[in-house]
Amino acid sequence: MVPQRGMDEGTAGGQLAVFLVELTRQTPVRELSDRFGRSSSTWGNYLNGSSLIPRQLVGRLVESFTPPGSTRNTKAVRGLELWKAAEAERRAGRSPSAGGELVRGRQRRDDALQQVVKYRAVAANAENHLAELRPMLAHTQSRLEHAELRLRLGDERERARAERRLGQARERLGRVRVQQELARRRRMTAEEQQEFWMAEVLSAQEEISRLEREVRDLVTVPPGPREPVGRDAAEAPDAPDAVDDADFEARLEHITAEGLEDAALIEEDLQHLRPPPADPVQPLSSPALDKPATSSGDRRLGQTLAWRRLVLPFPLLGVTGFLYWACQEAAFSRIGGWAVIPATVLCLPVLYGSLRATTVRKLPARIAAPLLHIAWSALLVLDQLPWPPPGTGAR
Repeated sequence: MVPQRGMDEGTAGGQLAVFLVELTRQTPVRELSDRFGRSSSTWGNYLNGSSLIPRQLVGRLVESFTPPGSTRNTKAVRGLELWKAAEAERRAGRSPSAGGELVRGRQRRDDALQQVVKYRAVAANAENHLAELRPMLAHTQSRLEHAELRLRLGDERERARAERRLGQARERLGRVRVQQELARRRRMTAEEQQEFWMAEVLSAQEEISRLEREVRDLVTVPPGPREPVGRDAAEAPDAPDAVDDADFEARLEHITAEGLEDAALIEEDLQHLRPPPADPVQPLSSPALDKPATSSGDRRLGQTLAWRRLVLPFPLLGVTGFLYWACQEAAFSRIGGWAVIPATVLCLPVLYGSLRATTVRKLPARIAAPLLHIAWSALLVLDQLPWPPPGTGAR
């Protein structure tokens, strides 16, 4: 049964303890220890308010002792509010005595150990995600290669079907790669947090040793229960050889959801550790990676525009050359150098349009078209001069 001990219901920690006792319905601490881990004495401290229960255990208790529906959601929100209030109360609690500093030091060490356990679990979860994503990535790549092979060998109907499968495989491959990169980042962050909290454990232990030497003759603090540090993370399961599409999508969605929860947990802890920056920092997510895949209509429109850019410049360049040739022939036949005027009216706009059609930017096209036209006009006017025929120069 739950150990009997007075709880101060006027504090946030006491209210959280009352909420836990009512939630577990007087379940024995031995049964709680067997179901959720940790020792019976640790669960006794959780239920009488002397120790702060980890946040993840509150959610697991609500899920285990509350039926699905609105009641569970209400209990989960209530438990999260009480836990945050208890944590804020614990962080804000101060005592002027040396014995109080010793208790806070031990609490600091216990909290650091809990953080180490938590981030070990996060790192193990990220490692499991990576282990599960590797065969999924290999399977997706094999599907992509198979779709490409069928695209090359099939007829028109098979080609359309293979193109659709190829697009789906590419989209899925991109999603798997994004989740793989996110899992690697979570694992790296979790490992950094483990190192930080292990240093915090050592610092707290040194402070405890110093304070124990100072208050040895002043106050005697009975040793509290030690929370065993264990690693509850399970090993990564072996991936099946054949992966169904429905099972594939379900596993990928599950990994995405767990990754978002771990990332939110890490981000919340990092906000407690660092002050808010003066300038807002851009989010780590990439809009290019998070943007959903385009529809088939958009892809067809992009292919049409690309095809027009490749085909359209050649007729325009041909028309431009023909107009310049006609103006040059007219200059030598009838109107002479006055052919520059119709050439400017007819040829210069077509030349500018040809440059724009060949993907030349607006400003360079505005500069290059007049320069080319001026060069052609100068050569045409120079050709009208009475040049001596070749080989008739002065001897």
